Amino acid sequence: MQAVIIAGGKGTRLRPLTYGCPKPMLPLIDRPFLEWMINRCREASVCDILLNVQYQARQVIDYFGDGDRFGVQIRYVEESTPLDTAGAIKLAEPYFTGESLIVFNADVLTNLDLLELIKFHKSTKADATLTLTRVPDITPFGLVEIDDQNQVQAFREKPNAEQAVEFLAQGINTINAGTYVLEPKVFDIYPTGEPLSFERKVFPNILERGMKMMGFVSDGYWMDMGTPEKYFQAQVDVLEGKVAYDFGDRIVQIREGVWVAKTANISEEAVLEAPCYVGDYASIGKDARIPSQTLIGANSLVNKAIDSGMYAAGSMLI
Repeated sequence: MQAVIIAGGKGTRLRPLTYGCPKPMLPLIDRPFLEWMINRCREASVCDILLNVQYQARQVIDYFGDGDRFGVQIRYVEESTPLDTAGAIKLAEPYFTGESLIVFNADVLTNLDLLELIKFHKSTKADATLTLTRVPDITPFGLVEIDDQNQVQAFREKPNAEQAVEFLAQGINTINAGTYVLEPKVFDIYPTGEPLSFERKVFPNILERGMKMMGFVSDGYWMDMGTPEKYFQAQVDVLEGKVAYDFGDRIVQIREGVWVAKTANISEEAVLEAPCYVGDYASIGKDARIPSQTLIGANSLVNKAIDSGMYAAGSMLI
């Protein structure tokens, strides 16, 4: 099994956060989100990783190198111009070994069981398996219709409110959750170096070609971190334990929901309200109050009460 991570997008919905940083390099608590994704691949014994890069590519390459310090092999597929989601995968074709590909969008935080996904794909002998999830409001999303055996039947456009009621009555309520297992042959018919979309081209074509496409429905945690609001909520959800996160041995939980780097300097008189996080070498003075849902990044100095719902990195609040 090979992993392909699509990490080349500009992250326009996350601006201004992504003006100087590629989206997958934005921190999840204390390290780039992409590192969390690579660690998940390794834990599932998927250690051959093809990493698509384009926007601010050098930041990604300099940080991860060949992947050796993360226990994986990383090879980079760099786009000279954006090729859309599937076009980026097609560009990686020279590195394909013939094994199945597990494909990730680099902005989805989830507790999806990768081993179960891979097992499902193999047991159903599918050519393509899409992870699907259910959401309370289906109107912002295109829908994936599956039958009683979870085989994909059709793709539906974003419904209006009236159509949503009809779809829900028919049991059509699952959306694309952004992780796929694909057999390399699904890319055989496409030229290399041209823009190509999974949603608009590849997935509908798989059905048209009579290939077997399955839906793996996961009702666990799922968050598209593509907006500042969702990105912030993902941080809070990690601190609250809604999704697994390896804090490593540099960070300790001093009480429920209060996570502190060992190198941080915190006054005994400071007030820290859960959930919150204080990063490496941060200094929290005696007059500080760190309210719930606040992340204090590395090298910050705080010596007064601050507003809730904040992320500070290298800041001074005195």
